[in-house]
Amino acid sequence: MNFDIESYQILKSLKIICDRYNVKLYLVGGAVRDILLNKRPIDFDFLVSSKIDKIAAEFSQVTNTKYILFEKKIRVFRYVFNDCIVDLLEFDFNDLDSELKRRDFTINAIAFDLDTKSIIDPTKGIGDIKNRVVKCISADVFKDDPIRLIRLFRIAAQLKFDIEKNTLEKAKSCIYLIHNIANDRITQELEKFFLINDTFNYLLLMDKIGLLDELFEELAYENGCMQSSSHLFDVKSHSLNVYNFVEWSILRMKRIVGEECFEYYFDYYKSNRKQIIIALKLAALFHDCAKPFVKQIDNGEISFKNHEIYSAEIFKKYAKQYNFQKKIVKITIFLILNHIEPARLFLNWKNNTLTDELLYDFFDKFGINGVDLLVFALADTLAKGKIKMVNREVFIDFLKDMTCFYFQRYLNFLKIPQILKSDEILKLGIENKKLSVVIRLLRKNVFLQKIKTKDEAIAFVKEFL
Repeated sequence: MNFDIESYQILKSLKIICDRYNVKLYLVGGAVRDILLNKRPIDFDFLVSSKIDKIAAEFSQVTNTKYILFEKKIRVFRYVFNDCIVDLLEFDFNDLDSELKRRDFTINAIAFDLDTKSIIDPTKGIGDIKNRVVKCISADVFKDDPIRLIRLFRIAAQLKFDIEKNTLEKAKSCIYLIHNIANDRITQELEKFFLINDTFNYLLLMDKIGLLDELFEELAYENGCMQSSSHLFDVKSHSLNVYNFVEWSILRMKRIVGEECFEYYFDYYKSNRKQIIIALKLAALFHDCAKPFVKQIDNGEISFKNHEIYSAEIFKKYAKQYNFQKKIVKITIFLILNHIEPARLFLNWKNNTLTDELLYDFFDKFGINGVDLLVFALADTLAKGKIKMVNREVFIDFLKDMTCFYFQRYLNFLKIPQILKSDEILKLGIENKKLSVVIRLLRKNVFLQKIKTKDEAIAFVKEFL
């Protein structure tokens, strides 16, 4: 195995400390797996044969880093550095094989002896790495720690591995155990999963074994809930397809937003990447989740009145349960509540009836989040299942036009000094409580060139007295 500890100064320090105490040190788990796959690991798990308290204290001193101690089943000393995370745990030196067999999946149950440079592989994990398959070690792997139910799909998605059939069956039989896990652990695994792109096929497997519905019970009611003639799929299949096209869109963001404006959007996207990606995927799963509960059929016509409002309420329940980050929750709720809005603009654009006023109102209301909403609307539209390739390109052209309007016209207009300042408007007799409304309406009318001079602006303001 090609692993040079000399290239990791922090790990080299740990090895020197263990040698001084005559303690055996093994690298195990995902780091070994990643090295065998020619990937550079950032998380390192080490087994320490003895004296772990002394070694942990000295390692902390040498690296000037405090450790976090986890003491639930076994003691784990965790060190978080700028470029990696290191975990230390003690084991019985005479029973390394048993220690490895207590781990989750065979590909994570490989040890590397830092002294002899030899590999210990009691569960044939190297063979499974070569075959690109995730396989559980024992029948009790999910019972021992149910968080592995989600981790199974996250690791498979991360590595683009298959999941062994028997492992999938064992997971299916244990999905009810997911409720025995602390919600924050579930959240961590879900967020890691969502941040991997191209996870759609693994999400389908999660849904197939019932894990998705176990995590979010209202989603189960989407199965078989048919929609209007504009949709090819039931609500569940549509929502999963939206998720698929969200991932498709993320990979093609430059093409979708348009080269002219991509660099402007990318600055915002890059600084909020995690929150945007997770929010887009959560919105895909939840944007229509209330449809089964509000469905009405009148003279053969299917409708789902205010489903976006009730869907947002259902999501809020899980946002609280799993304590998703506030910014993620805010963007997700925004996307759910407003996911129908772009369709109205698209129809106007397609019919050449899209006015500057409609465009201005959209971005004045939503700001740069309006671009996020348009990306989500693209995924939502494509996921209906009746969109031909040529129509997909038409919607992308619409999205480009909208984005260019925001960055090239709307934002540039906002940089221009206002025709009347706030203090000037107040001096005209406008009450403070009306000020923000008057300013917004005045600015809009200036943009639309309905107001061109200061005198016209004054006359406009006086109408609110």
